[in-house]
Amino acid sequence: METFKKLSRIQRILVLIFYIALCLALIIPVWTLFTSMKVPYSVDIIVVILFLVIFVLLGAYSYLIVFLPERLNRNFDNIRNKIALGEIDNVEKFSKEVISFLIKHFDYIFFDIEYAGIGVREFDALYLSDDLNEDFLPNKEKLFRIAADSENPKFLGTIKPLEKKSYLYLVPVWFYEENIGFIIVVTNRKLGNLFKGILKDFENYYFDDQLKLVIRLSKLKKGEAYQ
Repeated sequence: METFKKLSRIQRILVLIFYIALCLALIIPVWTLFTSMKVPYSVDIIVVILFLVIFVLLGAYSYLIVFLPERLNRNFDNIRNKIALGEIDNVEKFSKEVISFLIKHFDYIFFDIEYAGIGVREFDALYLSDDLNEDFLPNKEKLFRIAADSENPKFLGTIKPLEKKSYLYLVPVWFYEENIGFIIVVTNRKLGNLFKGILKDFENYYFDDQLKLVIRLSKLKKGEAYQ
């Protein structure tokens, strides 16, 4: 594991060096062009500031795309470990843990999950982050119906939990051919296909099998026969 961390660190350094070199390679010719045109010095400064703002925004976006998968894998492993150790042994604990994880992990300018929730079909249960009131959402039965009708994230419209316009998405959770629930997220802005794809991959590669496992643990804890 230490080897993978070292490789990841080297990757981050190389990407950073490449991006800085690219920024310098672009900004120096532009600076030279404007100074040769003998425009007012204040215009030069404004142009440089605009370029810096653009580079910072592009850098933040690039950072998110490049480093999100590795960070996601590393941090979600803590939840898997808690399940293996028996610290998470029922659906409620698991849901609360994942809700907290989603809000803390996806906290970027371009991709900020403000609230989250998890629906578990087996127990007809809906768990929400503390600040999200169920009154702002479609009723639970409708959410389960939407989840069963598609495998792709769905935009459900805008809501205003704290008088601030936010965007509501539902991510169906499937385990093989069985719909076992859904994830809902409330974001600070409307998501493009890239970020909806990230949510779908989170469900598919990290979440669905762990939810199925915790459902099994919950039923065994209750002494029910597991089918």
